[in-house]
Amino acid sequence: MKIPEDKRITCITGSVWTGSRRAPRHLLVKEGYVRPEWFTTAYRITDAEYRYISETDFHLARANDEVFVHITHGGNFVGIMKEACETALAASRRGVLVVGPQELVAQVAAAIPHALVFTLKETPMQLSPHLTVAEKRGQLHRLDVDVLAPGAWAEVHRSMVEILDR
Repeated sequence: MKIPEDKRITCITGSVWTGSRRAPRHLLVKEGYVRPEWFTTAYRITDAEYRYISETDFHLARANDEVFVHITHGGNFVGIMKEACETALAASRRGVLVVGPQELVAQVAAAIPHALVFTLKETPMQLSPHLTVAEKRGQLHRLDVDVLAPGAWAEVHRSMVEILDR
């Protein structure tokens, strides 16, 4: 997959979450990142746009090297097709934002060496073993969040933007 030099692949994962419109994922979309459409062979696992495909279509797409990343969840497959990622890149001002489970984000980081990965954790939480390689490659940025503290999400967003603008 070709990524224009003026755009990036950014991932958010972690163990703390919010539905707030001030959450970093919503603010990054407002700032020009586009979330790619996901596929599922059964049901949704994130708040992204989804398209249903059959398991047969999934296996054919995988055999034809059309699947960018995927995981098995509850015995079904979910992920992002390469075409969906390229469409999101073309539609974005700043790049693609992938928000999802650590296993999937780790695949994005492995496929795109210059992808940035943000993991949102409460201070005592352990880093997912799925993200070890991204951490060793310098792609991972752990942001500790006290979700109950006033302004916590604004601070996380500021930290992300500072890292993204480097």
